[in-house]
Amino acid sequence: MLNNIKDLLIFSKNLNVLFVEDNKDVQVQLFKLFNNFFPNIDEASDGEIALEKYNNFKKENNKYYDLVITDISMPKLNGIDLSKCLIEKNPNQLILVISAHTESDKLLELLNIGIYKFIQKPIEYEILVNTLSSVISKIKRETSYIELENKYKEIKNDNIILNKLATTDKLTSIYNRRYIDNKLFESFQKIDSYNLQHLSIIFLDIDNFKSINDTYGHIIGDKVLTTIATLLKSNVEKENIVGRWGGEEFIIICENYDTQKSCILANKIKDKIANNFFEEVEKVTASFGVASYEKGENITSLIQKADYNLYQAKEQGKNRVCC
Repeated sequence: MLNNIKDLLIFSKNLNVLFVEDNKDVQVQLFKLFNNFFPNIDEASDGEIALEKYNNFKKENNKYYDLVITDISMPKLNGIDLSKCLIEKNPNQLILVISAHTESDKLLELLNIGIYKFIQKPIEYEILVNTLSSVISKIKRETSYIELENKYKEIKNDNIILNKLATTDKLTSIYNRRYIDNKLFESFQKIDSYNLQHLSIIFLDIDNFKSINDTYGHIIGDKVLTTIATLLKSNVEKENIVGRWGGEEFIIICENYDTQKSCILANKIKDKIANNFFEEVEKVTASFGVASYEKGENITSLIQKADYNLYQAKEQGKNRVCC
């Protein structure tokens, strides 16, 4: 028990407390007692001053007091009305009421407001110590929980960032080859289990990209790649997956797209690229190869078909779609 109190006293040194009492003599005596538990304690002689200090503390520290200790009978704003105001501002505010009042209607009102504890005057030292120990323990538990929750959120956010880095192409910010390989495997599992009716892929390769790099430099070449990635993302439905296959080659995985629908999409993107103004380069085109899944086919054969069609598009003059 003694070690527990020592731990609580160490923890309570960092807590911020507002103590409200209008009787000067009582205020002096209680302050001495409370100060043993809470070195950071502010005082107020009535409810209005307390409310002002409460608001100022929030503005200056961007947080509320950990604990408010208040009397009931006070001029200007009594303890009941003060408690109402504080709970409205901060529903989680811990309030300890110390008063000589024992009327059941007042106690019931305090409980309905949501105060945490009530101590009757004159105060018995043992009751005060036990009550303050209970209050500090509660704050400590909640603080530990909040810290744990924040740590969890931090780890979760770090994992999201790491996952994004692991699955995203650094230059274009679209999915990388690693993610695309996994996604193709998932799509084939779906179609094998009849959870997917159609599956198509679209390969596109920027025409004469080596010439762009040789003429304008790799920085401009990278700009072309990022611009095309942006065009792809803005012209492809959310359910389709856009990724960088490698170099100047991109891929679109089209779940529930048959050959016709995939070719329409490929032609749309082809025209968007051809009609887009690429600042330094001005005009860029791309060639497209489309392939759709056929029963019994595997990932490799589907990729080979799309790759062959892309080759045919290049052979037939570039800036075209071959299905």
